[in-house]
Amino acid sequence: MIKAHGVDNLFRLVRVRNDMPEFTVCNICTHPGKFENALEVKEIRSNVRKFKHEKFTVWRCLNCGSLHSREAIDLDYYYVHYPIKNHIMNYATHKSYRNRLRLLQKHGLKKGHAILDFGCGQGLFVSFLLQCGYNASGYDSYVERYSDRKVLNVVYDVVTSYDVIEHAKQPVEFFEQLVCCIQRGGLLAVGTPAADKIDLSDPERFSMELHQPYHRHILSERALLNLGVHAGLDVIKVYHRFYFDTLYPMVNTRFLKTYVYCAGNFIDVVFEEPRLKCLFTSPQLLFYALAGYFFPPSGNITVFFRKRRPASR
Repeated sequence: MIKAHGVDNLFRLVRVRNDMPEFTVCNICTHPGKFENALEVKEIRSNVRKFKHEKFTVWRCLNCGSLHSREAIDLDYYYVHYPIKNHIMNYATHKSYRNRLRLLQKHGLKKGHAILDFGCGQGLFVSFLLQCGYNASGYDSYVERYSDRKVLNVVYDVVTSYDVIEHAKQPVEFFEQLVCCIQRGGLLAVGTPAADKIDLSDPERFSMELHQPYHRHILSERALLNLGVHAGLDVIKVYHRFYFDTLYPMVNTRFLKTYVYCAGNFIDVVFEEPRLKCLFTSPQLLFYALAGYFFPPSGNITVFFRKRRPASR
């Protein structure tokens, strides 16, 4: 069903679900805040070109500081037109995956370990790990090739989940699924936007982190760490950087976000042919292509957890 909200109908036509309630109560914290007493409420436009005339209501929980997208939309419809499905292995992806792998190795990943990439999308990171000689599997309910739930019946030495938990309708249940897939002493890496680093008064600056309507619930750092502690995990390390940050030219978050902004601030441009004219006519963009690593923008975190071993008697 297509439904118009508010006075500005041009920007409020969204595809909603009649069989689903709106998100007006926080489903993350133990003492749920409600939409009616939200710390902030903001109308956020979609940063996907096809839905550029649609806006969505994002509100911040009074208690845990997490962000929620209020409208109960027909997600299947929006994912049909999801530009990230066009993601391919290229120079930037390969270098950023090298960075992911380096961090995993730093925290204990070894050859012979079994790895699950939960929410693997088209499976590019899984393929990369396999090519590097690792025992890797992937799961993604939206991708037929990786939708077999049998892989979730196995426990792994390492589980990774990058840019996924914010898409989940029920983040706590999603996190519990991740924990169930890790053996005792195993490692969990979660990369996600951090709600407490997102300024709703400047949504264009944080369009990639807000990413409406796909990001349903964006956890604050405190909320994510609490999920881990309550699930029997120890927090090993928190990185306040996107895993895309490397010293390689053009492979850093500051360059990426500036490039997207210069090209209209639609996420689509990341998965299209490079706009060389945009690059070579912007001194700022050229500077960030080379030095952006040293100017990391806020908005993302990667947390490494370890599942506690049973106490020895």
